[in-house]
Amino acid sequence: MKLQCNRKQLDDALSVVAQAAASRSTLPILSHLYLEAQDDSLRLLGSDLEQWVECRIPAIVGETGATTVSAKLLADLIGSLSTEEVNLETGERNQLLLQAGDSRYQLVGLPADQYPPVPEVESSTQLVVPAQLFREMVDSVEFAVSREEVRLTLTGIRMEYDGSNLRLVATDTHRLAVRDAQIGDGGEPASAIVPLKAIYLLQKLPTSDTITMQLGTHRAAFLGENASVVTQLIEGQYPNYQRVIPQEYTRRWVLMVDEFRNALRRAYLIAKSNANKVYLRTEGEKLVITAQGDAGEAKEAVDLVREGDDLEIAFNAKYILDVLDVLESEGVAVELTEALRPAVFKPADRGDYLCVIMPMAL
Repeated sequence: MKLQCNRKQLDDALSVVAQAAASRSTLPILSHLYLEAQDDSLRLLGSDLEQWVECRIPAIVGETGATTVSAKLLADLIGSLSTEEVNLETGERNQLLLQAGDSRYQLVGLPADQYPPVPEVESSTQLVVPAQLFREMVDSVEFAVSREEVRLTLTGIRMEYDGSNLRLVATDTHRLAVRDAQIGDGGEPASAIVPLKAIYLLQKLPTSDTITMQLGTHRAAFLGENASVVTQLIEGQYPNYQRVIPQEYTRRWVLMVDEFRNALRRAYLIAKSNANKVYLRTEGEKLVITAQGDAGEAKEAVDLVREGDDLEIAFNAKYILDVLDVLESEGVAVELTEALRPAVFKPADRGDYLCVIMPMAL
């Protein structure tokens, strides 16, 4: 292998693929990256045997070939160089020779044929999704993924396709986020639970116009223009989230997102020492927000348009802020019934997104 490539492009690719390498593993090869010089490109691959991330960058290739090298070491080295170009060449005993300006390194590698290949995805369902839309969908539900591994099926995003609608779902049992998008007309229905690590890797992929999704039984693939993520899926039964979504309401509040968020964020500073608890109550055409904590007390009031009787209800302020931060709307609609029943937060002008939040005891 012998090639020359742009240092910045290599650095950007390494920032993605190095995240997939295993930092601690009984298999030394998994702490390495696979580098392969092809006709006019450098292929980089990182894996921990659960996710495989691949990037390709342009290169002037003198000799094709492949090797492996420590992911962290190579990423740190390339990131600290200041040259425009980098030369890479394989040496004896799987060494990688790196030259950039006056810097020269001989890096210990392992045999390339020991590196785990990217597995096939046995997929009958393939979708092409606008990349920007897919990133927005992921961002709008990712905050609700459970970070606790007590229930493994909740530690990923459920993706459902019914032949025309793509739905992303996440829940940690305290809140439930659901985002829909009309993608196409046709294709076999499919569903999968994608692990959170794979989601993080997807968010780091270089931008492209579209992402091709392949949903299989045990694996899924997300293919961009010059980068891809293949992941093992979380297996198990996802909870019946549909029954958690209230089908009716007796009260409805509509507020401006920015005004509500700013007031809530200030009250949250006081509520942090009291389990993030804030109280919301209606007074005429105002929503009053109060909080108590070790640092004192807070009271805010924001305008709202309301339907139904007055109500006081308590929430974890962080949960509401998470929703308001991802809403792509100037207004938010809050649908409620009683103080101890879940509330639904939606964009005021769209029906493709909702978040159900469980209240706290008054």
